[in-house]
Amino acid sequence: MIGRIVVGVDSSALGLKALQKAISFAQSCDAELKLVHVLTERDPGAPQLTGGYLGGPLYPSISTTVIASYQTAWNQFVTHSQSLLDQQISAVKENGIQVSGVLLYGNPGEKLCEAAETWNADLMIVGSRGLAGISELLIGSVSNYVLHHAPCSVLVVHADKQLPDHGDISLRDNLTAEGPPKRILVALDKSDMAKKAMKVAIALAKTHQADIRLLHIIDDDEPGLPPKLIFSDSQYISQHSELLFAEYQQEWNKFVNGWWQCLQRYIDDIEAEGIEAICDVMQGRTGQRICEVAEDWSADLIVMGSRGFSRLQELLVGSVSYYVSHRASCAVLVTRSKPAKTQQPQTARQMVYTA
Repeated sequence: MIGRIVVGVDSSALGLKALQKAISFAQSCDAELKLVHVLTERDPGAPQLTGGYLGGPLYPSISTTVIASYQTAWNQFVTHSQSLLDQQISAVKENGIQVSGVLLYGNPGEKLCEAAETWNADLMIVGSRGLAGISELLIGSVSNYVLHHAPCSVLVVHADKQLPDHGDISLRDNLTAEGPPKRILVALDKSDMAKKAMKVAIALAKTHQADIRLLHIIDDDEPGLPPKLIFSDSQYISQHSELLFAEYQQEWNKFVNGWWQCLQRYIDDIEAEGIEAICDVMQGRTGQRICEVAEDWSADLIVMGSRGFSRLQELLVGSVSYYVSHRASCAVLVTRSKPAKTQQPQTARQMVYTA
């Protein structure tokens, strides 16, 4: 099911956490890894060509000496980054995993998605800095871009707080596979992506002898929800109000019971596979509730489908997968279907090095 995993890496705690999670998944799925390190001018340690290098009013252009100095510094930065990537590849090989790596330059989200598509990856693993709302819009988020554009499923992880935010972290001291997930929370609705999420969760639970908790949140905008009663003053005091309330309560109970029965059928199928499972139906804001249940239950992994909103739709309407991936207390696996393969002309890609 998961045979090829692309993971975004760098020298930060977040990159290390993503690589740890990738090792764990690769070992459990017997999958191959591709480490992708995308260089940008905003990286810590990257040389900067700023306005201070410019000449005076008569000679506003950048001097050849400055250009040469900058190029030397950039080449050193690339060499250092390549050395780190080589160390990461070597460390992964020590875990018995087939692995390769590539150093790229450009927009990290775009380059990661391109690498996943070119390599026909089944899963992409990225770290999340926890940016949300206007901060994410202004600064940009690699994880959010990947969630919208990845050609495969996406696993979003968060850095350990005890590790430093930047700087080269000792691989030998820290690069070990995480323990497998033992509690998997599956957020369900009636979409095809939710059904795929449950299949993925079942496969992981069977591999790791994990427990599953199915969860459906009844939100205000859910299709099929009984319409709320709205009374004018005269209607409210009329003799029909009690009858209307009774009819509404009956429809509401029918709707909720329908979900309980649906989840219970899933539970029966899951337990037939030898997996311990429970289920819940709750009311509230979907993303917030999922995060609350995951934390209260001490979930190791949340598995859910994506509604496929564009970035603009997400800002206007809200994306549950975006909310959960940025705020959950554990890793979040968002399932996506691979797009149909089409013949594309070969184009040159800006590649610094492959290993």
